[in-house]
Amino acid sequence: MYIPLKAIAATTILFIAVFSCPRLVAEEYDITLPESAAFGGQFVRISYTGEAIEFIVHHSTEPSIRLSAPFLLSQIEYLYLPASSTPYSLVAKSQYPLLFRASDVGVEVVDETRLLKADINQVTQWQEENWVEDAAKFHQQPSCVVKKKMLNDLLEQNRLEEILAPSEQPQVSAFSDQCGIYPVFAAEAYFRLMNFEEASRGFKHTQSQSWMSSAPPYDVAYVNLMRGFSDILRGDERADMHTIYEGWEFLQYAKSLIEAHQLNELLPELHNARATYFRVTGDLVAAADELDTAIAVSRAFEKYNHVASYLNNLAVLHRALGNLAAAQRTYSQSIQLARMSNDALALTIQHDNLASTYIELGDLPAAARYFSYSVDINIQMGRDAYTAEALLGLADIALAQGNAGLADTYLNQAQPIITPTSFRESSQYHTLRSAFYAETKQPNKAKQAAALAFEQVAALSDTRHKMNVLFTLARSAIAIQEVEMAEVYLQSALAYIKPKHPHLIEYYELKNALFLQHAKPLTESQKATVENNFTAALSLVNEVENTLSIYRLGPTFKNKVRLLIDSYVEYLLADNSNTSAQKVLEVMDNYQSSMLRKSRQFYSQYGQDIALEENNTTAEMEVNLLSVGESNLAAQAQIDISLEKRDALRAHGRQVSLDVDRTHAYQFERLIDKLQQHEALVRLIDLPKHSHLIVGTKQGWRRFSIGKNMREKLHQQEGVVTWIKADELLPLEYFKSQSISKLILVSDHLTHTIAFSALPMPDNATHVIDHFEVVRAFSVLDYFNPDPSSATQGSHIAVFANPRFNSPASGISNKATLTWRKAMPPLVFSEREASSIQQHFSHASVVTALGAQANSDVLMSDEFGHAKLLHIATHGFYDPEYPGIVGLVTSDAATRRYLPGFVSLTQLLSRPFSADLVVLSGCDTLRGEIWLSEGQNSLSRGMLAQGAGSVLGTLWKVPDRATALFMEYFYASLAVTNNSSLALQLAKQKMKQNPRFRAQRYWGAFVLTVARKNAETIQF
Repeated sequence: MYIPLKAIAATTILFIAVFSCPRLVAEEYDITLPESAAFGGQFVRISYTGEAIEFIVHHSTEPSIRLSAPFLLSQIEYLYLPASSTPYSLVAKSQYPLLFRASDVGVEVVDETRLLKADINQVTQWQEENWVEDAAKFHQQPSCVVKKKMLNDLLEQNRLEEILAPSEQPQVSAFSDQCGIYPVFAAEAYFRLMNFEEASRGFKHTQSQSWMSSAPPYDVAYVNLMRGFSDILRGDERADMHTIYEGWEFLQYAKSLIEAHQLNELLPELHNARATYFRVTGDLVAAADELDTAIAVSRAFEKYNHVASYLNNLAVLHRALGNLAAAQRTYSQSIQLARMSNDALALTIQHDNLASTYIELGDLPAAARYFSYSVDINIQMGRDAYTAEALLGLADIALAQGNAGLADTYLNQAQPIITPTSFRESSQYHTLRSAFYAETKQPNKAKQAAALAFEQVAALSDTRHKMNVLFTLARSAIAIQEVEMAEVYLQSALAYIKPKHPHLIEYYELKNALFLQHAKPLTESQKATVENNFTAALSLVNEVENTLSIYRLGPTFKNKVRLLIDSYVEYLLADNSNTSAQKVLEVMDNYQSSMLRKSRQFYSQYGQDIALEENNTTAEMEVNLLSVGESNLAAQAQIDISLEKRDALRAHGRQVSLDVDRTHAYQFERLIDKLQQHEALVRLIDLPKHSHLIVGTKQGWRRFSIGKNMREKLHQQEGVVTWIKADELLPLEYFKSQSISKLILVSDHLTHTIAFSALPMPDNATHVIDHFEVVRAFSVLDYFNPDPSSATQGSHIAVFANPRFNSPASGISNKATLTWRKAMPPLVFSEREASSIQQHFSHASVVTALGAQANSDVLMSDEFGHAKLLHIATHGFYDPEYPGIVGLVTSDAATRRYLPGFVSLTQLLSRPFSADLVVLSGCDTLRGEIWLSEGQNSLSRGMLAQGAGSVLGTLWKVPDRATALFMEYFYASLAVTNNSSLALQLAKQKMKQNPRFRAQRYWGAFVLTVARKNAETIQF
């Protein structure tokens, strides 16, 4: 994926109110008081334009009343005049021209210090209505301060084009050079529009003005600061290090002035500019430090529009450092502040950046929505440059989703509005064009577009951009079998990759893909090269994972590792021997085991900030309410805003080890010894071009191919698969010959959407569950060789059932949450599940939380988290339209620690679970967002990752009454067999024997996923 980085240059408005004009001569003006106010005893309102230096109230017997100045421009001042027998007179000192008007307001004003600033429309109205006779004179000799006020208003309202087109604005066109600062406003407007060439020219022109030699230090510091900032960004665009270093010199001079004269208002932008310099010169850590300082100072000054911009830039750095979770959170914070200030320009940039982050996180639909939001705003604002960036992002997503036609449409829309001087946009366009032509089998055009993109790589200043272009070009070249050019692109990429950088993983993956593309069969030398590439890449993966949390690196890193694994597996599968089948399973399982261990090693530690946690959970519930409503674009936009709020609240996590580190290799031959005679390991390998089954039994390893037609059916199917015949997918005859009666399914992409136990057998009378026990495992290694857990486990059973959803005594005050919960039907039969457990395990200690007691505090307590068997009977929340929103509904009773009503998946993962068996007797508890690297991020997977030995979950919604009966059968069998796998099989068989509940929908949804085999044995 080509993912552009874009920062916001957050400019300061502070200079506008204090930037000095060349001082004109101050003159005195008599102001006629209204007759009713001449003798005092009331307030007088004075409306004026110009820069007032002093107001003096004269009285024949009383001392004069003086109001010190300077006063802000175009405002209303209220003066209280004591009652007097003689009249008052009012004099104002100001620079020409001065336009005053006094009026009687009576005695209702109680605050003598009250000031009301007027905006540009009020100024214009006053000119037209009150001082018509002075208007011509006013325009002939305009006040610098009046014009400064007008330009300031235009900037604050983001009416930048009006500043740059003065002929269309009489107030602006009347601005004469005697003020000397119009170039500053024009440069400021260009800077905001990211035209850094013109911005630099404007600030440079201002520096050359004669009045700058006697200007106040603030003015000099500001102009040098913005000149330097513009040069750094201009140099970055053009890959011109000389210009960048020149910009740094101006920043250093501005810094000396700011420190010498304590110009604290300029500190935030100084740190932002310095951060930009460090970013473009490669010191990302220093850049992050500078931005942290800019944010802290801006918060102190309560300049939250600046904070929004600096947060955006900090998020850009988080992405560059590989910390995608922090980037997503920081972008969300930035967007929330930008929405508050209604800064459309900032929002377009932040939407683009968050969209690019979602691409890296693997959430292409969310990325497409945010690029679309950006396009809509840009079209409304008439800004083509930003529209082109978003359109290119949409084209990139369309190609990734296999929609070449839509990608072509976006590229055609972007091409005419691409900024000519932007190497980033131009190279991105040609790179995507090459990928489009490769996808649509137009090799000549693909080569032409690739050549244009390749020419511009050297001009790109950001290594990340270079790598994205070169890797994308290499993939396109491989697709059209341009082996030599692919090699050129990869060699060029290698020159930019630092030693042991994660980019090397993708490099090795593409090198192997290149070998597999151009030489079949491979020579012994080429085989050795593939093996060496994979070994080097895997060594780097292990080193990176042991250095950094894999969740800090984010899904993009994990997906690239998965692509590396897939490319190597494809190479291994070219060998039809059983030895290769064993090697495939070993490679895949080592990877999967690593994913599970890394999941176990990380979780967010909540509890440090109660308010933060409550806000986070409230945001989760708001998203839930919106997501169950009408599905349309407006509703989706509102959901995205709520998700931004939630993501902005997420706290930083800390590293917590729940298991020991294990990096030693193990021999898969030994696993055969651990298999019992009736057991078979089954791994579905789903590769981009074909799929296979790897089967292990006491007799060894076998490989079975999945037919092309079946593979296409599985990939086209939406939802859970129950309709295919078992013999179309499983080698039933082989199982029969080996007397297999238990299947241990190792999870992979397609496995998550197949209800194996409910697949019909060839006789059309029975199902898989009638012939086999069926369990799932995330990893063969972890299944047979469990790590010792450090979590404390009790000897009791904990039951959480039938939480109270809608009570008059509800502890929930949030109206949105109350509305959402009305759609939740009560689970009256779930209390039967609790009774069944107490009946069948009467000899064990059973702790229950029913009705109002089934609240969030109880569910998250140590007593429930450390139970030997944990049974949870409540509504699970999962919406396939928004798979990232997952959680459990809890009682609405008031709580002390956690918010009542809902516990999110994120919150659940904040604590370990040590149960041998967790039963999630709710809807869709096996469903969640699908990650290429790991599978579905579901409630079941989350609890396994946090230490649970096994989880019984559901693939779809199951009726309350049927679930209660199923659980009765399950626990009755468990009490007798002490084995959860066998108990599950017996419970399903009994459901099939019940005439009312024999259909698959009542029993096929229940799936047992096991992290460690010894957890299948449940004894009290």
